[in-house]
Amino acid sequence: MRLKISFKIPTPSLIDVNYSYHLASAIYRAIERADPKISLELHLPSVPKFFTFSKLMIPEKRIDGDKLVVESEEVFLFFSSIRNDIAERLIEGFLMKPEIKIGSTKLLLSQIEILEEKEICEEEKFATLSPINVSKSENGKAVDLYPTQKEFYDILKQNLVKKYKLLYGKEPESKEIELKVERFKPKRIRIKNTFHRCVEMAFRAKGDPKLLEIGYKAGFGAKNSMGFGMVKVV
Repeated sequence: MRLKISFKIPTPSLIDVNYSYHLASAIYRAIERADPKISLELHLPSVPKFFTFSKLMIPEKRIDGDKLVVESEEVFLFFSSIRNDIAERLIEGFLMKPEIKIGSTKLLLSQIEILEEKEICEEEKFATLSPINVSKSENGKAVDLYPTQKEFYDILKQNLVKKYKLLYGKEPESKEIELKVERFKPKRIRIKNTFHRCVEMAFRAKGDPKLLEIGYKAGFGAKNSMGFGMVKVV
């Protein structure tokens, strides 16, 4: 299920440029309000959560140091999950308490729209709505990768296969995926006290439609539930 969630916000407002963690926290709390059982499931460590969300879409804004000056009266984000029950609980949770906070700024829910999802074919072109994070473990530390490195593509494919196996309980019919990045822009986003390197990008993907659907609906790469890896079809 794919959602567009809109909020009213006082103007002008100041919010941290690294606001993803605030949005993730609000999403987790909304799901918990509606269904504590699903919330516990989503808090299990080191497993995909099968949802992702976009950057905050702000029509009018400017940057002032480490703050975003929001000059729009309404902002919105996109949310996607390959599990409809998660999206449904999110809607319920937001309706129970239609307000979130980014730092000291309050955003009031104005509308939730259920969007049409595209049927994914064996070859698609995607563009990011939130940056993709791909990392590997090296000497016990996470090392973030860029599309200029071959491992970026290998790990991105392995991540899709892992999600598929956990979601469906079996191996995909084919693990072959071709990825071609057409353009990308490096980004650095802070989650709590840690910065993560990631990329906004447009890319072509070819392979098993079910694997590509996982990326489209649940996010490409890692840390999807923290606001990484959401894409649209272009």
